[in-house]
Amino acid sequence: MSTLPLARLVVAGDRASRRRLAGITAGVMIGVALFLLLAAAGQAFGVRSERSTWTELQQFGPAAMAELEENTVLAPEKAAAVSTLDHFEDRAITVLMVAATPDTRVRIPGSDVVPRPGQYLASPALAALIDSVPEDQLGDRYGDRAGILSDDAVEGPDSLVVIVGAEQSEVLAWEGTSTAQVVTEFVGYDYASQSYRIVAIIGAIAVLVPVLLLIAIVTGLGAAQRAERFATLRLIGATPGRVARIAAAETGVTALVGAVLGVLLYLALIPLAACIEIGSSRFFPADLLTTPGVIGVTVVLVPLVAAAVTWWTTLRADAGPLGASRERRERPPRLRSLLPLLLGLAGLTAVRVLANAINSGTETAVDIPIAPLLVASFVLTMLGLLWAGPLLTWWCARLVQRQARGAAQVIGLGRLVQHPRATFRAVGGLVVAVYAVTLFAVAVTAAAGTPVLNQGSGYLAQTTLYTLPEPDAAEALEQAAPRIEQVEGVTAVVVAREAPTEAEDASQRFALRTADARTLGAFDTDSSDAAQDSQWVSVSWNWLLNNAADPRPIAAPESDGGVSLLVATDGEAASVERARTAMVTALGGVLTHYPISRADNVVTAATALENQFAALGYIGILIAAGVSTAALAVSTVSSLLARRRVLSLLRLVGMPRHTLRRAVAWEMLLPVATVLAVSIGAAVYTAWIVIVGTSSRGVGWPAGSYYVVLGGCLAMVAVAVAASTRAAARMVASATVRFE
Repeated sequence: MSTLPLARLVVAGDRASRRRLAGITAGVMIGVALFLLLAAAGQAFGVRSERSTWTELQQFGPAAMAELEENTVLAPEKAAAVSTLDHFEDRAITVLMVAATPDTRVRIPGSDVVPRPGQYLASPALAALIDSVPEDQLGDRYGDRAGILSDDAVEGPDSLVVIVGAEQSEVLAWEGTSTAQVVTEFVGYDYASQSYRIVAIIGAIAVLVPVLLLIAIVTGLGAAQRAERFATLRLIGATPGRVARIAAAETGVTALVGAVLGVLLYLALIPLAACIEIGSSRFFPADLLTTPGVIGVTVVLVPLVAAAVTWWTTLRADAGPLGASRERRERPPRLRSLLPLLLGLAGLTAVRVLANAINSGTETAVDIPIAPLLVASFVLTMLGLLWAGPLLTWWCARLVQRQARGAAQVIGLGRLVQHPRATFRAVGGLVVAVYAVTLFAVAVTAAAGTPVLNQGSGYLAQTTLYTLPEPDAAEALEQAAPRIEQVEGVTAVVVAREAPTEAEDASQRFALRTADARTLGAFDTDSSDAAQDSQWVSVSWNWLLNNAADPRPIAAPESDGGVSLLVATDGEAASVERARTAMVTALGGVLTHYPISRADNVVTAATALENQFAALGYIGILIAAGVSTAALAVSTVSSLLARRRVLSLLRLVGMPRHTLRRAVAWEMLLPVATVLAVSIGAAVYTAWIVIVGTSSRGVGWPAGSYYVVLGGCLAMVAVAVAASTRAAARMVASATVRFE
């Protein structure tokens, strides 16, 4: 009989075997689907960045850029541009102001049109938003629409991007997120710096390793049950090579079916995964569709690797007659198992030393490549936990075994000493997942985050709009104020002036009439009477950001200083946007930035690249925790199947059920308690090195959500232990053990 029919007869001959094969197929399917989704998302991150960052006017790629000056003369091959931000409700709008000659040859990505002054190009999402609200809330800000950008020029379907045509002088005067530039081509970049590239690589590996480990765990489901059947084959004369080929055929075919189903599941999950918002938008579904080559390699490689590993392990096991198929004592782990982990930690330490040397200007360290060393050290540390786990478990079990009291401890610890690899394998997926979760949780603390708005007496209302000081614009602001006051929802329009610097306080302050300051909420219950009785008061510029006001009485300011406009509203979102649009249209000739509020500052902070990476970190935490749940469940089932004969024997000789349950609990809890602390410590150290080795930032204590996730992981362990002990008791309730 050929190998495949014989494999089918042996491994799928009863219901239990078919359930085991179905479990392997389902596990491989989930693992392959997650792998393809993560691989596609990792590839799409750089592509999305290139599509969106051309508006930032950074010095990347082949585009020639130079700072725009007053005497710059534009030519057909040159355009002037400046990047800035506008806001609508709780969303940021990326604005690129462009000035070009009528015969310009500079092209706008995603369009064949270069907008002239008074015209704009909008992304599909912004165009839909403009059409959905009254023009006095948004559309009137930018002029007449000259076209819509195509999808290949925006980050995603929700991205709000507008290209505004302007005069060269207006571009030069505008104070945006970039300085005004002379450009010949608009190009984007995949990563803002090498630091972000390294962090992205490490994050991808940290998520992929638990997924790959899940695939490895499920392919070994029911190995002990399979070994018993193979021992029967050996009893009737099958050679070790024939048995190994049968095992490889079983695993290979099952993994192939799971991989094919995983591809179908991956394709079905793309619309759902595309709803995840990263950066300014969700994904285009096409972004998450990886190349046919990656899919093909995955479908071929997963079964081949699974079959090869199964063939090799079965051949080395050399299953003998059925009577010899009982569990064999494992060879004790060797001290060299610690080598990968120690090398990884040493490499991370070397990264820190080299980073210090580079920062201090030591010439001998400048040419040493830190990025490959950092990534390699991280991989060694992460995988080193898996290699070192059995040895650490063995050490701990031998130490505790000396103090063992009671039958449950003796049995459980005895199995740990005899089978440290098998027992650690049951919780290895959880250990790696906790490492990844901790790594992400500590690393995201380096992000600045978003400020929390202070509210109450003495604070500027978060719906009050303001402009920063405009030079020589006092007259324009005074003339525009009555028009803005007529806008529906506007409650006050105040012109603020630059306050003179005080000798005892050199901080920047601005001057308001006392009545206006009171209207804007600058006075609280602790304000001094002197300030209340004065005609003019000065307030710190930080009041416009997030500080409480500290009004001080001053004399009337000079009329030739810088001026700013503050517009208070009734708090309704439509009123804020009408006021913002009115300020833009009334002050278009003198504005150097779009009006903002304290709430807009929070939205702007959230769009920072570091906060986007932090959002990716939280997604990584969820994926790693979810994968660890699946891996722990599969490992628990596999571990029970592997111990069925031993547990049955113990029950047969009269061991009470509660003793068996406690023995099983010891077998699961000790590896977790041994390696989990090492895993968390190594992850904290890795995260610290990753951040300080690639930037000038530091890390802090993880947020409360991390402890919730960690508690959830420990709760999963408790559930798994409880389920294992109960299942073990049921498994041997009426079991019979026979030897053939």
